[in-house]
Amino acid sequence: MRKVIVTLLTATIYLLFSVFTGLWAVSWIIWVFYGGYMLVELFRDGENK
Repeated sequence: MRKVIVTLLTATIYLLFSVFTGLWAVSWIIWVFYGGYMLVELFRDGENK
């Protein structure tokens, strides 16, 4: 549950940052890497249970 909260907070902060600075052209790269990282973490957690 902690990872879900951290993920939601990170997404909210980054979304607000992107809206206020207008850096949408660069932000998708960071989201792709972050999404891949979270998927790997979720699969690892599933294997450890």
